[in-house]
Amino acid sequence: MEMNVRAIPIADAPPEVRASYLRRVLGTTVFGLALAAVVGVASAMFIATQPWMFRGFAPMAIILGLWAIVNFVARPMVFGTAKWPGYLLGTVAQGAAMGFILLVAAALSIQTYGDPFRLIATAFGITVCTGVGLAIYASSERREFSMLRAGLAAATIPMLILMAVTFAFPNLIGGPIGLVVWLIFVVISAAGLLYQLNLVMHEFSEDMSVEASYLMTIGVLVLFWNILSFIMRLTRR
Repeated sequence: MEMNVRAIPIADAPPEVRASYLRRVLGTTVFGLALAAVVGVASAMFIATQPWMFRGFAPMAIILGLWAIVNFVARPMVFGTAKWPGYLLGTVAQGAAMGFILLVAAALSIQTYGDPFRLIATAFGITVCTGVGLAIYASSERREFSMLRAGLAAATIPMLILMAVTFAFPNLIGGPIGLVVWLIFVVISAAGLLYQLNLVMHEFSEDMSVEASYLMTIGVLVLFWNILSFIMRLTRR
């Protein structure tokens, strides 16, 4: 009897099926990250011409609104029947939110180093190294991560809210406490990416490559945001 590879976890599928699935996930994730980067740069350029977007509660409200689209509108679409429209919507929304931190990071990098890309490139390099390390660890064997799952379920949404609040009002939590808070954000987002990698490599079925790519794309972008924010706080000290 022929095995229905679409109904079993990818870790239990034949090697050629796993290889094909992982190629699709990687390719779609790279596409999503590239799309988010293009949208982020365009968003940063637009925000630079709109001073009102950095006044008062405006940046916090806009960022939280975009992240609400990512998590509560696009994600159900991706895990439902509108996979690609949801993937594109969520990726574009996350990229648009990235415009805020890219603009601030570029301005701080120019002020400190005379180079607009130094802080962003540093955060990008650390994110890539972290992601590769987590992927190697997650690929070694299937893990349950039940406690990690429970912790992430409780911490993710509050973390996103605090990320937006502390970005809009950077002096709200300053000094060493602010550094510790952002370091905790980095750890939580890295743990979230590890959990998602475990799902993608061991738990999802062969027909869930778009869902897997969406988790990877958003997870990497959130990790990049927190690493860049932490580096920016170190630079301002």
